[in-house]
Amino acid sequence: MTTSIPSASQWGSPAASRRAFLIHGLNSSAHTFHRVASALAAKGYLVIAPNLLGHALRKPGADFQVQTLADDLLPYLEAAEYDIVIGHSLGAHVVLSLLKYLPKTKPTSVVLIDPAVEIPAEQMVNWRARLSNDIKINPTAEDYMALNPLWTREDAIWRVLGTHIGRPTNSDDHIDGNVPWSFSHLFADKPAAATLTVLIKDLRFNSASQLEIVAKLKDIRVVVVPNASHWIQYEFPDVIVEEALRNIKE
Repeated sequence: MTTSIPSASQWGSPAASRRAFLIHGLNSSAHTFHRVASALAAKGYLVIAPNLLGHALRKPGADFQVQTLADDLLPYLEAAEYDIVIGHSLGAHVVLSLLKYLPKTKPTSVVLIDPAVEIPAEQMVNWRARLSNDIKINPTAEDYMALNPLWTREDAIWRVLGTHIGRPTNSDDHIDGNVPWSFSHLFADKPAAATLTVLIKDLRFNSASQLEIVAKLKDIRVVVVPNASHWIQYEFPDVIVEEALRNIKE
């Protein structure tokens, strides 16, 4: 575990009485949450969004295990308690790895955005090829906007930047570093005081298998977001904010 504080982006006033902690996904950066973070800051939250090891010009850690990514962020959880914790994709797996460190008695609203918690080995081959191909093709902001009509230009620019300032082998390294790709057992680490919501993209985008997995878990709220792709934070940031706040007592 590193002892330094990872780089991070911040929204809202340092004097805010409530805090939110947002963790981005693979080949991305803290600013993938620019709309969610701005909305939470407008509601009185200090929002902290760190950059994961190997992303946003950060050097990788000793290995590429999700737990290593999580342990690198521990200084933030040791320095303050957070009312809201949100993770997207790989960042959702990092959040799962951090559940055991959340307060045991203080309520925490946890939201996981479209995590692939279990991927069989035979499916990993295609997934790895698709992710690697995205890096090789090197889409422009215009390309992303054409493929994703619900994205703003700012969304597309942050997507491009997240890829460009990351490591070109990030996808392969993190896949190889987490074999088997299996994280559903980590849901058991949720403290009793925490609430946990899983947001899943529209079932038209081949998410039925992940829905089936998380739907079997106890004490978990599962929400399928109609018309959403994997990038719910770009397309429906209000849904994320609403779900995060629904378990916060005024």
